[in-house]
Amino acid sequence: MLFDRFRPTSHFIAPHSWSNDPCGAVYVPETKEYLLCYQWNPGTTEGGNSAWGLARSKDLVTWEDCSPAIRNGATTSYDSLGVFSGSIVSREVEGKRILFLFYTSISALPIHWSRDYIEGCESQSVAFSADFGRSWHRYENNPLLQVPPKQALTTGWRDPFISRWEALSKLLGVDPSTDYMMVSSGERGRGPQLHLYKSSNLLDWKRVSTILDVKEGAKVSATSDLRFGKNFECGSFLTLGQKQYLIVGVEEDAHSTRHSGRFNMWLCGDLELENGLPKFKISSHGLLDYGILYAAHIFRDAENRLLQFGWADETAQEHVVREQGWAGCLTHPRELYQISKPITALEKNQDIWDVDKQTGIMTTLGIRPAPQLRNLRPKESFASLGRFNVINGTNYEVEATFSHLSGNEKFTFNVRESPGSIEATKIVFDIEKSSITVDRRCSSLQNLGASSPESGHLYLFPGEDLHIRIFVDDSILEVYANDRFTLSSRIYPSLETSVGASFDFQNFNEQNIEFQCWEILKDAWPGRKINENLVEELPL
Repeated sequence: MLFDRFRPTSHFIAPHSWSNDPCGAVYVPETKEYLLCYQWNPGTTEGGNSAWGLARSKDLVTWEDCSPAIRNGATTSYDSLGVFSGSIVSREVEGKRILFLFYTSISALPIHWSRDYIEGCESQSVAFSADFGRSWHRYENNPLLQVPPKQALTTGWRDPFISRWEALSKLLGVDPSTDYMMVSSGERGRGPQLHLYKSSNLLDWKRVSTILDVKEGAKVSATSDLRFGKNFECGSFLTLGQKQYLIVGVEEDAHSTRHSGRFNMWLCGDLELENGLPKFKISSHGLLDYGILYAAHIFRDAENRLLQFGWADETAQEHVVREQGWAGCLTHPRELYQISKPITALEKNQDIWDVDKQTGIMTTLGIRPAPQLRNLRPKESFASLGRFNVINGTNYEVEATFSHLSGNEKFTFNVRESPGSIEATKIVFDIEKSSITVDRRCSSLQNLGASSPESGHLYLFPGEDLHIRIFVDDSILEVYANDRFTLSSRIYPSLETSVGASFDFQNFNEQNIEFQCWEILKDAWPGRKINENLVEELPL
């Protein structure tokens, strides 16, 4: 069926129709469940929004559909045209668990950095649940915030992220239980901005400062190849060790060569007071993903690990998306953590390292598959590279370590490969060039999807092994390396026979390779019986 042809089975995905941002993830200790919301536009494969779709899980691996948390307001003018992305905060209030769902309420469209801002189009609102996410009710005094700081010069003012921020409270000399709301934004003619608000009760909010204010199109640093764009989206903040981090979605200008002109970036730095107001001073930075991941959303799991979901958009031709009846999924959950190393001479990619000469330590943001993903694996695996050459499937995970590297190796995995390699996607680890590439030039003979290669840099330290994990799940690929590199990509093979795999390691000594592969990963939706003829039976 066309509905199933390119549909992932082990990833988080809406039951049908268009979906995009993960916008509310939370662990509920009383039920020992995770709730995850996402932007959903049921009834069409085109972008738009009419609901926060909702699912629940015990393990972040298998999921169960729920009724949407909120929909466009039928009787409320402030959110009648959209309930845009935000976040969920879990708190005990008078001994009872209350979930606060913060969102951007939309009353006018279209909204984009390239258009004049419509007065009142975006505001920040909240809904509550007192029954662990089974039902939600809007706050009677919505919106919480109605007017963006830059008013008519605003390029966007949305995606509220709410959390406590101990380092900021300490800097300001306020109660550590203070909550902060970060709203992503931008000022026309100036550049992207992040606005910060504070509250002691999650309902009454007071402006703190514009904590990050950058010039549009400026380099993030003097040596960086990344530039700030026109507007920020889906911004969030976090603390790892003694370091402060921001995650921002960057909307670029019309000359961008990236998918849909946007990317996700992380920034490491320090909080400082400037004229009595807190500002974020950037000390290092990097890409959160070298591929299509966008709208990153962070949350804490049951063990207090910091995890992150992201949106993987379609890169297929419009007619393919329209005919399959759905669009978009989420990447696998990833763990964000801090990597610390003794200071090493950095010839390249120094921007991702925050160097502290006083302590002799340099740090960067680590990104790896969430530990829960090991539960996707079946009990049996194989360790034979020869057997990898006879894979006959579209759903598997590879984990491998290459040691005793000389520095000029090139390792290639061919996936979704047809007999005779007429059609194949190459995942190339080029040690000499310090690059990792998903080469899609032969992924689809009929050009059903984007064919441009997607690539990023990984610079190995002297003597460092190459450790990789690759997830293949029908049309989505996720590539991880050395716990500090990620690349998400989409492919759409034309041939039904493109279910094979192979490798080319250029005569590298196989004794220096640790290899393991798991075929047929767990179905993320075991209770969902769905195909293109059943969409009307699913919750709308």
